[in-house]
Amino acid sequence: MTIIPARLIYTLFSLGVFMRAVVVDAPGGPEAARVREVDSPTPALGEVLIRVAACGMCGHDQADRMGLTKAPLPGILGHEIAGTVVALGDCVRHVTVGDRVAVKQFSYCGRCRDCFAGRDVDCAFRAFTYGGYAELVAVPEVAVLPVPEHVALTDAAVAACALGSCVQALDGIARLRSGETVVVTGAGGGLGLHGLQAAKARGATVIAVTSSAAKTGVLTAADHVVVADGDWWPQILELTNGRGAEVVLDNVGHPAVFRQAFRGLARRGRYVFTGQVSDAPIRVHPAFLFEKEAVITGSASTTMASFAEAMALIANGQVTPVTTHYSLEDAATAFVDLDARRVGGRIVLVPETS
Repeated sequence: MTIIPARLIYTLFSLGVFMRAVVVDAPGGPEAARVREVDSPTPALGEVLIRVAACGMCGHDQADRMGLTKAPLPGILGHEIAGTVVALGDCVRHVTVGDRVAVKQFSYCGRCRDCFAGRDVDCAFRAFTYGGYAELVAVPEVAVLPVPEHVALTDAAVAACALGSCVQALDGIARLRSGETVVVTGAGGGLGLHGLQAAKARGATVIAVTSSAAKTGVLTAADHVVVADGDWWPQILELTNGRGAEVVLDNVGHPAVFRQAFRGLARRGRYVFTGQVSDAPIRVHPAFLFEKEAVITGSASTTMASFAEAMALIANGQVTPVTTHYSLEDAATAFVDLDARRVGGRIVLVPETS
């Protein structure tokens, strides 16, 4: 039997027994996301309870909502979380009540060989984070990172996923070097806008590719903007004096985009997939790889080191998060806009609790 300390019982009583949350009972469209009152969570062993100030909404949440993943439904989605710690479970050592924190997409054991090597994405005990679309959420202490006082929590919410995924792809996978050229596809989206800035912070020349001419105005971090209309790969070659880009950060993962972007890749270039908007498979002739001696790979998530680096980029002003805010009650509308790709940057749900 678990014994809850008296101080924790008092804290939870002061917070309230119930909270508002966006619950998805069964897979479906945006209307599947409904706001209602549910039981407030209690932090278990090694967990911290966070009053959510902001939670980003990304493509993974779309897949969860539609039943394309192993998300536990019915349940509360949301993994791009930032807020203030309001209670502690037993054995929490490095976090205190009142700390401003952001949360990584997944927790890990911190004790296995992969974790010790900095490869926490490979931890056998890795567990995805859920529950951010709510006023309160309980998460393992190992998954949280302090937020500097001058960083807004709505900005910190996107550090792990929208920005950290790009930092991991550029640093950990592509091994980007200063002076190289990076092509970023889906440049107007949540990953794209932050990937542009991350690449620029690494000293790269950045070419933004967008299918929406209406979004070109927000691509201010790019050195060049290419609107994906017709054959656009020749523009990549022209902008690189025929050489091609050393790195492609593909946030779209669509065959039509791949065909064009791969032709704009330099010899011995690195092509990194970070997203997929279609279930259509990507096909490539081995001869094309022989000719370019290219590397085609993917980047699945964010290590804690990349999370910390992403937070530092925000804190020192090298990356300015691009977010659009919706209330919890407007979660279904936010999903409609996300599905339609109407929003540049990242959608962030703000519970607006007192």
